[in-house]
Amino acid sequence: MNPIKLFASDIDGTFVNDKKTFNQKLFQATLDKMNFNHQFFVVASGRSYNRIVQVFKNYIRKYNISFVSQNGASVFVNGKNIFSSPIDPGLLEKFFYALPDLSIKPDRIVFEGDLNTYAPDYQEQTKLNEISVYNPKLKIIHNFSEVNEPIEKIALFWKNVDQKLMAEELISKTEIKGVRATSSGYGAMDIINRGISKAVGLQKLGAYLGLHHDEMAAFGDGENDLEMLYYVAHPFVMPNAPEFIKKQFSGEQIALSDNNHDGVLKTIDKMIE
Repeated sequence: MNPIKLFASDIDGTFVNDKKTFNQKLFQATLDKMNFNHQFFVVASGRSYNRIVQVFKNYIRKYNISFVSQNGASVFVNGKNIFSSPIDPGLLEKFFYALPDLSIKPDRIVFEGDLNTYAPDYQEQTKLNEISVYNPKLKIIHNFSEVNEPIEKIALFWKNVDQKLMAEELISKTEIKGVRATSSGYGAMDIINRGISKAVGLQKLGAYLGLHHDEMAAFGDGENDLEMLYYVAHPFVMPNAPEFIKKQFSGEQIALSDNNHDGVLKTIDKMIE
């Protein structure tokens, strides 16, 4: 089996702890070792590129960190977008005006591009305020025509309802084909193009870097990580992942610790020491 040259990690519930922070000293030490070994660290997240950069801004200039964002719909290497799968604007417009008419309206609605996040103003002001906390480049819009960049993902948030069922109702109601719903966990359901996943993002990145899937390891905890975990030769599931995810992998494929105890970094460190 080929040596591992690329380590990919989800963010929420995987790389960062429940307080949304991480061990920066250990991360830098791990990156130094990876740089010496000519290995790549990749962030693979449902978050947009702009939101991921906010987390890793202190490291991206010095270290070789690539980003698979929007659940695989957009891939960046050294700040350059090498792959993008935007949703057709005509379909997005249908979604934009159909969302308020769902049987249970989403708690929060955002349309995400690589650089900005757009929130329809038909949401309650308190919800818009909540969205702005996590999206520093938020634009509140009244009409879909105000969106001025490609959109790779629609993120929908419901509370106390079957999110997947509601997302499927939206797709059925609009009679839109070519998209799918995937859970990002933590109350979010993402609408992305059909055929897109973190695995596809890693495949595109691997082709660009000249790497094969048997030279890759990946860490995840959620449903939207499964394709990526199946794709790489060295998958690692977080101990804090739901049981239905953990039972699909062997004991050797469980990270050394959970997300609150530097599980990703400790596992990588052990593999590259």
